Amino acid sequence: MERKPNLRRLIRNFAIELVVYAVLLVIYFFAVLRFLGGWLDNLYLDNTTIYAVIGLTLIVTQAVVLETITSYLIRLLRLDRLD
Repeated sequence: MERKPNLRRLIRNFAIELVVYAVLLVIYFFAVLRFLGGWLDNLYLDNTTIYAVIGLTLIVTQAVVLETITSYLIRLLRLDRLD
């Protein structure tokens, strides 16, 4: 028989996951801004098509990498999820 997790506990765990993801997202944003900002600005001015492809690639990469890191941290902290 499967035990149903407490709603309060799930909300707390979701809030923790949200905070962890938000912190990672801010770190990612400033890292991209710091290391790729000038290059992306020049690329936008020179070739908007390649800029768009690179931008979409960065968005997809950010989603996959940050979700992987967040999932790992949540498993490490042993927090329940509503999968």
